[in-house]
Amino acid sequence: MQDRYSWENALFATDTWKAAPWLNITYGARLTSFAILGEGDFYELDGDGNVTDTLTYSKGQLVKNYVNLEPRLAASFIINPSSSFKASYVRNVQNLHLMSNSTTGFPTDKWLASTNIIKPEIADLVALGWYKNLAGNQLEFSTEIYYKKMQNQIDYRTGADVFTNDAIESQILFGVGRAYGWEVFLKKKTGKTTGWISYTLAKTERKIEGINDGEWYNARQDRTHDVAIVVNHQLSRRWNLAANWIYYTGDAVTYPSGKYIIDNQVVFYYTKRNADRMPSYHRLDLGATWLLKDRKKFRSELAFSLFNAYGRENPYAITFRQSEDDATKTEAVKTSLFRFVPSISYNFKFK
Repeated sequence: MQDRYSWENALFATDTWKAAPWLNITYGARLTSFAILGEGDFYELDGDGNVTDTLTYSKGQLVKNYVNLEPRLAASFIINPSSSFKASYVRNVQNLHLMSNSTTGFPTDKWLASTNIIKPEIADLVALGWYKNLAGNQLEFSTEIYYKKMQNQIDYRTGADVFTNDAIESQILFGVGRAYGWEVFLKKKTGKTTGWISYTLAKTERKIEGINDGEWYNARQDRTHDVAIVVNHQLSRRWNLAANWIYYTGDAVTYPSGKYIIDNQVVFYYTKRNADRMPSYHRLDLGATWLLKDRKKFRSELAFSLFNAYGRENPYAITFRQSEDDATKTEAVKTSLFRFVPSISYNFKFK
């Protein structure tokens, strides 16, 4: 792929207004400019993604400039000294785009900048939440629901050739997206043992003409369940122990639903995009910190950690191949990267 050049600028302003003793309002806006510059070749396409013209720009020459306004508004309603209700709206614009392979093979993610064809992604997010301090402010609880509407979403065409085609724009399609969910969070803030637990129930989908018959389908990043538990314990003045456990639903992927044999070569057949799932991901990390010195101008410590403490073989990729024992059968082969990963680090800082 060609190198791309751009110049991004932003101007923003924000203010907080105490409209009443029980109401705080924060409002603002961000004005962004994303100028696409030469040098390089840029393309014009027909409706089928075929290149109809190639435009060559010299170094520093302006190709296109995208200007977008990102308004934001948040309101906090104080119910009593220990609880509040919050509502917010924000628009975000993104000019760098992540393209993810939807098959279960080794990831081939690409980052693309906006071009004359690839427009900035625009997301409008609305959220409502309730926040509460419990047990004499020792515990912090919050719950929130959100809905995000997205424009200019991109994904590969079915059967896209992402390795040999210079005009990557000819291999992608454009549409809309949506994400919505519910989050809950509980945190212990005081005492020798602190930590938090969070849970998210969510859905992320896209709708792009030319994929899945134009129906909504799971985005690669869609995760139904996401759980995190973090615990810290101050064992003594010099020793601190920590542990965290995470779990989330496996990424949405596309498994082959059939196969053909052409000239003694197996060709897999795919149907619905991202209709399958990788296995769920979970792991436990453990850590301990030993304070060596804590002087007026200097602090040092040793940190011990164990990543994936119970050796979960989370899949990095799943590939399909013909069985060595029976060529008529297809095997799914899971590849995992890391099991137990211990580490020791020495940290110091001057105060």
